[in-house]
Parts: sequence; structure tokens; C-alpha cells
Amino acid sequence: MNNGAKFGIIGAAIAIIIGVSVALTMSGPDPVEPVEPVEPVEPVEPVEPVEPVEPVEPTDEPDGITTVDVGVLLPATGDLASHGNENKIALEFAVEDFNEYLAEKGADWRMNLVAEDTQSNPVVALEKVQSLNSKGIKYALGPESSAETRNIMSYADSNDMIILSPSSTSPKLAVADNIFRFVPDDTKQGKVVATLLDESGIKVVVPIYRGDVWGDGLFESTQESFTEMGGIVAEGIRYNPEITTFSTEAEVLSKAVDAQLAEYADGEVGVFVIGFDEVVHLFNSAIEYDTLNSVPWFGSDGNAGASPLVDDARSAEFATNTGFVATQFAASDNEVSKMLRANFEDLTGSTPSNNYVFSSYDSLWVLGLSMEEVGFDALDIKEQLPATGMAYTGALGTVQLNDAGDLAISDYELWSVIDGEWSATARYDAATGEIMSK
Repeated sequence: MNNGAKFGIIGAAIAIIIGVSVALTMSGPDPVEPVEPVEPVEPVEPVEPVEPVEPVEPTDEPDGITTVDVGVLLPATGDLASHGNENKIALEFAVEDFNEYLAEKGADWRMNLVAEDTQSNPVVALEKVQSLNSKGIKYALGPESSAETRNIMSYADSNDMIILSPSSTSPKLAVADNIFRFVPDDTKQGKVVATLLDESGIKVVVPIYRGDVWGDGLFESTQESFTEMGGIVAEGIRYNPEITTFSTEAEVLSKAVDAQLAEYADGEVGVFVIGFDEVVHLFNSAIEYDTLNSVPWFGSDGNAGASPLVDDARSAEFATNTGFVATQFAASDNEVSKMLRANFEDLTGSTPSNNYVFSSYDSLWVLGLSMEEVGFDALDIKEQLPATGMAYTGALGTVQLNDAGDLAISDYELWSVIDGEWSATARYDAATGEIMSK
């Protein structure tokens, strides 16, 4: 090997050494970067979950507490959202109060609400109850409407689930099953509406109502009661619950009222509407017709106290002009109902717009007390519920359930729109069948 080759090899070696040295020098800082993982100190945040320990502090046995999940099937959206959201607030008050009661007694379990939005839709309600069942949740509070309730009845029965509705009232669902309803069925409300029509001097009423199990049931019971009192129920309008505009219906209704006014005197013809929040749209169309503005309008629990109806200026104006009055079952005037109303007002700044907040509150308590009595098997709870209701005194007073599992008896309130605001103006006494001014 000549000297040139030797020098070449030596030079290459030196270059390699220098290159490696430079590479090491340049890459030297990179290993420092792993210091960045110090950021994972953030995982310390999971310490926050310590908060759930708070509910068990009263027992001093945080490790021995069992959580019992209870489903909530109420509409946060859709036609009944205004009622559903208020009833959910009542249930949250109820579970807080009930868990406090358990803690004071040193019980080793607590109740937890698992809320699902039914969207005021019967199909979605079934999907939600199926979802609860898939999670092993066998008890649910809700749903809001009778259409939703009817759609889940068979599933609840076949899967041994217990459903406690605070507001389903259709007489068509008054059967012995796994559904308990903390309201009277509408055979009672139909009689109240008929009494109201009769005492208001109405000889003939033109109905417009939702074409569903609730609307049909209340229409039929009102028609039966009013006819027995000598009144006449004219042919009216049964509308699709999914419509959102009422221009055609308002025109047809106006002609129907005109036909009755040709035979009866002013003050002897009225309109009875059975609907939910969509009645706002009906009122917005009806206000365009002098005939519909000239007769008194009557409603039911689907509208009584509903804020959407008076929040809309045209709707509120129409309700005021027509002396709109609606019926809904009444809560008891006792310490529990006063406490719940006060708590609701403190939280929301307003009074509850529907009395279902009281039946919602009581439904959770009766369910919880039944669990305390017989344990957590759904069928055992089903057998216990009526006895627990009779022994319980809540916002509704004593919760007496009939053979169909519905509230057996209740007074009713009459709500009117006066100067654009809801006001409870009278009360129907179930014992006497009389309406008394407040």
C-alpha cells in the first residue's frame, strides 16, 4: 500500500470520527427533550374524581356505598320540552333529598339518575328504554306523554322493567301492567273540562285535538261527560301531531265555529283544544280570524301553565283575548309542595309551569322507599309500590294508586291567561264535583 492510500484511509477514518462526533454533538440536546414528559404531571388532575366521595361522607363509609342507577325518560327537546326540563329539575331535587335521607339513616346505598332525552318522540322513547335495559337499569321515571308511554309498555312488561310516569294520563293506558302513573287518568279530567264548559254557559263546543292516544282519550272522555250534561260536541278537527303550521286547520275551524254561531247565541259556542306546545302555532294562525277571536277557548293539562304559550307575543295576545282557561291536576298544599316550589323558584327564578313537577318528585320518593322496603328486584318493587304510596305523604299528599297503577283521585286547578301571564284562578273539588274560585 502506498503512502497516498495510507493517507486516504487515515483521512477517511478521521472524517468518520469527526462526523460521528458532530452527530453526537448535534443530537446531544434531543435526549434532553424527554424531559417534556414532565408535562404528564397533568395526570394529577384525576385527583378531581375524589369529589364523588362527598355524597357518602355522612355515613363515614365511602367504601361500602352501593350506587343504584335509575333511568330518567324525559324530553329535553320536542313538543314537551318545557315540561320535561322542569320535571327533570324536580327529580334532581328529589334524588338529592332522598340520598340525604339515606345518609342520615346510615344506609349503604345511594340512588343515581341516568337521564335520557326522549325528544317527545314515541320511537325515541322506546330506543331509550331499550338502552337503559341494556345497561342493566330496570327502573325508569317517565316518560312525559301517553304516546311515549304506550310505545314502551310491551317492552317494559316483557323485560321486567318498572316505569313511573309523572304525566301520562290517557284512559286507554289505564291497565294493570308495569307502568305506574302518578296522575289521574283522563276520565277524571274529561269530567272537569265538561263541568267547566257547562258552568261557563257553553251549549256547543268545537274540538281541535292531537290525533294520538292522549288526544283521542281526553277528547272521548270529555265528549262523554259533556254530552251527559246536555252539551253538544260538534264535529271538529283531529290533527297530525307532527304538523307545525296550522293555517289550514285554523281556516276549517273558523268555518266550523261560524256554522255553530248561526244557530247559537254569543257565549254559547266555545272551542276546546287538546295539544302540547304546538298550540302556540295554532294560536298564531287562529288570531287572523275574527270568528275565532270572538268565542271562548278552553284547554287541558297539555297547556296549563306552559311558558311557550305566553312567551310568544301573538299567542299570549290570542289567549288573553279569548279568555283561554286550561285544566290540570292539583298538588296538595302542604309542607312538601311548598318546599319544592320554593326550591324551584330559588334555582330558576320562576314558579313551576306545570304540576307534574310534584308528581315527579313523589314518584322518585315512592320508588326509593319501596327499594328500601324490599330491595332492588324490579318485580318485588312492583308489588310494593301501592303500599308504599299509601304510607307516604308528599307533594301530592297520600299517593293512592288504583288497580291500574294510576293516581286514584285528585283535585284539579284551572289556569287562565290574564294580561299575557298564567294565573291559577279556580279549583275543582273532586269530592263535590264543584268549581270554586281561588
